[in-house]
Amino acid sequence: MNMADSLILIANPGSASRKYALYKGGMCRAELHFEFVYQKLVCTFTYKGLQHVLHLDFHHMGEAATHVVDIFKDKGVLSDHEKIERVGLRIVAPSSFFMIDHVIHNDVVSHLEDILPRAPLHIKATLDELHILRKQFVNIPIVGVSDSAFHITKPDYAWNYGISLEDADRFEIKRFGYHGLSAESVVHELKHAEKLPQKLVVCHLGSGASVTAIYDGKSLDNTMGYSPLEGVVMSTRSGNIDPAAVRSLKDACNFSDAEVENYLNNHSGLLGLGGSSDIRELLRREEDGDVKSKLALQTYVYSVQKAVGEMVTVLDGVDVLVFTGTVGERSAPIRERILSSLHYLDFELNKESNKACEAPSKLNVISRLAHSKSVIVVPAQEAAEMARHTIKATHNWG
Repeated sequence: MNMADSLILIANPGSASRKYALYKGGMCRAELHFEFVYQKLVCTFTYKGLQHVLHLDFHHMGEAATHVVDIFKDKGVLSDHEKIERVGLRIVAPSSFFMIDHVIHNDVVSHLEDILPRAPLHIKATLDELHILRKQFVNIPIVGVSDSAFHITKPDYAWNYGISLEDADRFEIKRFGYHGLSAESVVHELKHAEKLPQKLVVCHLGSGASVTAIYDGKSLDNTMGYSPLEGVVMSTRSGNIDPAAVRSLKDACNFSDAEVENYLNNHSGLLGLGGSSDIRELLRREEDGDVKSKLALQTYVYSVQKAVGEMVTVLDGVDVLVFTGTVGERSAPIRERILSSLHYLDFELNKESNKACEAPSKLNVISRLAHSKSVIVVPAQEAAEMARHTIKATHNWG
């Protein structure tokens, strides 16, 4: 069999969700998206362009991987005589070792375990997922697909913090950047549509959020740094915060190191500011006059607007602005608010097009034609990008 025609399972464990997709011959057969909606675990099944919400008989996100193959078989997507031959697993880890993709062996697992304290939120989810996948898919290559590899093209100075270079090199304290798979997929989609500009800014707005500067299809910088905690305000992550403020918070609350990191990763951001990590809920509360929700949304939007300005400076201008990720794709109000202060960049919103774009399956231009530089909503295609990476990493397998 041609390797490109192999059945590939893509596993994308995020900080607040689990996404799976089944690929063959570069084509996606079906997808599963597990997420919590109002404290209830929900699975959305996408097949032949249609979405269905599935009833689940389990309640813990960590169990999702054990049910994926059975769900695909039950829904007729995967027949009993077919065999998954490759697995791609997204790796989010602050380490030069994980700036490239790896076929996972014990030494790769050991490296993940060694750096677990560096980014426990993501690496623990990855290790838990990997433990299940290795049990299910014995003697099948599992590829750890780097979420940072796309950013390897950043210039030298974009990797540095203002600390001793010797210490930075010795302890690998670098601005690795993340959401690389998302940004790379945007480049791929725009190139395919013949819309790839020279200077591109990508706003990936989901549970995690970041802004990336891309020049001629290559990353120049990303607002995330050593870990995915850095950058803009996110659903439950603080984004940028002064280390001295963290020390004061830690002392005042009598937190341990692990507790303060958990606080900043899981109890901050929109959740900390407004009492909910769900943009939809905050918008509803704001309409009802809730002051905290309004302030949370204002802070979120403001942080993204500032980040766009930073990335435009990196590029010395901008030709196209892209929104992607769950919030970027689905939330017309948030896109409108972000663009409200970007007129200086010659971005003008077409309000009707923006409102009509709720959950697009293809590229949607939401800017005013002939009056604005292009603003495009691009559906996230991280799974497709991961499938391409998985095929490339295993081209000599078997």
